[in-house]
Amino acid sequence: MKSYEELLSDIEEDMELMGSSHMVYAMEEDSIITDYDYLPSDSCTISITLRELQEKIHLQMLYAKTSAHIPEADKNAPKLAVVFPGIGYTADKPLLYYTSRLAGKHGYKIRTVSYGILPENVKGDPEKMKQAFDLALEQTERSLGSIDWNSYGSILFISKSIGTVISSAYASRHDLTVKSILFTPLAETFSFPLAGSIAFHGTADPWAETNSIRELAAQKDVPLFLTQNANHSLETGDVLTDIFILKTTMERVQRFI
Repeated sequence: MKSYEELLSDIEEDMELMGSSHMVYAMEEDSIITDYDYLPSDSCTISITLRELQEKIHLQMLYAKTSAHIPEADKNAPKLAVVFPGIGYTADKPLLYYTSRLAGKHGYKIRTVSYGILPENVKGDPEKMKQAFDLALEQTERSLGSIDWNSYGSILFISKSIGTVISSAYASRHDLTVKSILFTPLAETFSFPLAGSIAFHGTADPWAETNSIRELAAQKDVPLFLTQNANHSLETGDVLTDIFILKTTMERVQRFI
């Protein structure tokens, strides 16, 4: 099987010859693209443009790198998942609720951080946002202060919106090696080390501009899963579409966990 680097090199050569919109056919095993060809066959059945293929292979390469950052868990030690909600997106809302369910299914004890009362109407107000961050981080320190992190064989941080900033700041402050799921991260999230993280962003998110998030994720080698036309909750307003988005997102989350 070709390496990711070899596949990307082949794709770049084909794009120069045939253009980025040229259609090819990919081979997929366990949701991983392993090869491609110019004509459909028994093994290469997925129709895709060279540009789309390049993006998928690059994302797979980042994903593999992210997974390799996390040491193999001690199977005899307990596992802990910590949920960092958003300001209005609480732990009982779909992304956090179902991710916690999946983590629990895989043996993680679940703990949810509570920030207490935070400033309202923080969007577009840097001063209020900083105040909310400082207060939330202070409450997080109190909430998690009694945890002996060394007693856990695997630590998973599950975060949403401002919670992605809090979780990343907390992990950096305490020098923790964690797996981290970042739902709709803010630009400030990328101010911290993010090895071992994956991120999800909707292209209609009013809290974070897509090109900026894409560039910041690329700088930090964070695999970024984009959902077209989805808002800050990874929703579009169409119920059936949103259920499909949630299912696709949870499939990716489960694979990461």
